[in-house]
Amino acid sequence: MRRAILSALRGEPDLLPKISEKLRDRIDENGRVARMVAAAEALEPILADAVRTKPSRLGKLGLKSAHLLAGLAEGDDTSNDRLAAIARGSSVGIVFIDIADFTRFTADHGDEAAIELLDKVHTLVERSTARGRGECVKHLGDGYLLAFPGASQAIRAAVELRDVVTRRRATDPAFKARLRIAVHAGEPLIEQDDMLGHDVNLTARLLDHCKPDEVIVSEAAKELGARKLRAVGFGRRRNVKIKGLSSRVAVYSAVREERDADRR
Repeated sequence: MRRAILSALRGEPDLLPKISEKLRDRIDENGRVARMVAAAEALEPILADAVRTKPSRLGKLGLKSAHLLAGLAEGDDTSNDRLAAIARGSSVGIVFIDIADFTRFTADHGDEAAIELLDKVHTLVERSTARGRGECVKHLGDGYLLAFPGASQAIRAAVELRDVVTRRRATDPAFKARLRIAVHAGEPLIEQDDMLGHDVNLTARLLDHCKPDEVIVSEAAKELGARKLRAVGFGRRRNVKIKGLSSRVAVYSAVREERDADRR
């Protein structure tokens, strides 16, 4: 990630003075800087603003938005506190979303069309998240890190969002978004009131194995949430390789089933 960000900043030199200024603002009374934390805090709002006004900048990072969000969330006390609060001492449904082939769309159609598409997707994500009693923990470009107070809420909201986007494409010729959505479940550390960064990073990496218009669910999320879901089924189990893990991770595709409404 460090190389990708440095490469992006070389291509966007106007961002460097902004980051330098932010870093200087975070020097404490003793003249010391908690370098990693300060860098992440300084970088995130600048990147978010830069991508908001020019989405094509995201492609220059050489990383997918979900991977970048996971990196920014790791060690971020604010994000950890929000995740732990949503978990309420139990488990939390973690969801990552991105738009399939967004870099290509931006290159083909330009930043203005990309911004319009992002605005439409953002509205749909917000609505589905609110209906599922979830929260947006982080958002950058086409990427979202969402959290829900349980695996069933996360899976239900993810499937609903996928279906809403599919219907929107059928009625709006200018709406080209096809989402990739990954769902996992994590638990706060017993010793500390925060989340294991492993769970956040794992969820982001699941998107690497997610097809456009697919909701991919980890076995942990399925086991915790399936019994509360009556209108959502799961495809055949498959095992995927996640970067940084020695063993494969079992995942399933979530599908809408025409049965009784989900139990709340």
